[in-house]
Amino acid sequence: MEALIPKPTSPRAKLKPSWEEPKWPLFVALGSLLFVLSIIIIAHYVILHDKLHAPDITIPSMDFTLLNMTEPLSTVKWDLLISIPPTLPGYYVPLKGDFKVFIVYDGVTIATSSLESYTLIPGRSELLAASLTASLGDMDGAIVKSIVDDIKAKGEMRFGSRLLLPDYRSETSGKMNYTCDEATLRFEPGSQRSATLFVNQPNCHYIP
Repeated sequence: MEALIPKPTSPRAKLKPSWEEPKWPLFVALGSLLFVLSIIIIAHYVILHDKLHAPDITIPSMDFTLLNMTEPLSTVKWDLLISIPPTLPGYYVPLKGDFKVFIVYDGVTIATSSLESYTLIPGRSELLAASLTASLGDMDGAIVKSIVDDIKAKGEMRFGSRLLLPDYRSETSGKMNYTCDEATLRFEPGSQRSATLFVNQPNCHYIP
């Protein structure tokens, strides 16, 4: 019986079926392809995310002043400080450029600033100042009445705002639009001429 059992050292016993041959080169090629595809997908997602999102901007200060009160058509003025976060300059917006501010009441734009120039430093927060004036005579009568009623009834007003900055990123419209939360401005005690930001600091959100 011993002679019928092939020895492990025989040439036939050493042969391996062809399907058992190693396929490492194929596995390496497939792994490399999957790695490259994943890098492309991640890069595309990052670029798309950056185009749809941008850091928020805040308004730490907003003042409202009623000018020339004795004249029939009074003029109102807003003075704002706009806080630019350190992650915005140099990537989202250029280091030098111009911006505009819009004041909104009850969904209607009632004042627009002239172009304001700015200079930013990469990686540093900066405060930008802007001033806007508007004549009550140029506003819709219903809006003026509503503002006056708020002043008389509550001694405060609520204004929204919008920002327009240049866009430094490639393949964009070249403009960055921000919509800001409403700001509550409260008049100083005994005064109906000057009001300052009360309680909240409005956040401004990028609108792609």
